[in-house]
Amino acid sequence: MRHLVILSGNSLKNKAWGEAALEHFGPKFDSSFMLQYDHWDSGEASLDFAKEEAKLRAHVHSLPTGTEVTLMAKSAGSLLVFLASYHQAVTPVRCVFFGIPFDLAATGLFLNDWSPVKNFTVPATAFHNVADPTTSYEFTKSTLKQYAPHITLVTTHEADHWYGDFTTYGIYLNHAPK
Repeated sequence: MRHLVILSGNSLKNKAWGEAALEHFGPKFDSSFMLQYDHWDSGEASLDFAKEEAKLRAHVHSLPTGTEVTLMAKSAGSLLVFLASYHQAVTPVRCVFFGIPFDLAATGLFLNDWSPVKNFTVPATAFHNVADPTTSYEFTKSTLKQYAPHITLVTTHEADHWYGDFTTYGIYLNHAPK
């Protein structure tokens, strides 16, 4: 069985991105799921990575044995994937990232310890807008090159942090190595 998990970005507006991604990509899998972050309901400013990682772990462990999990993550959700994989909360067969905010995580979340990225071995594709106003394309590009060169970086050209061109992403993903 092939299962898709969507991990949106931090802010509540990213919930709409996750729902749109789930609607677009979910039918290509046997089952799909979007992780609902607790802070979207509580009103807290940021997601609690430890709490959301535990929820992701519980979800993945509830799936039938042998389920192949693909993670599709945007912004802060991408960081959650790196941490959850590093902590062995999830072992996906493939990941797709959108707008990885490595520059925002360097001194805060990762504390300049790039182990979650260096030890990430999952086949993955990362889409990043060259003009993303939220997170640096150049920083993401250099971080991937240094710590995770196996992740395919696809430069995209939307002028925002929305990453909503699902049709283009899907065409690329259909032709990308599995």
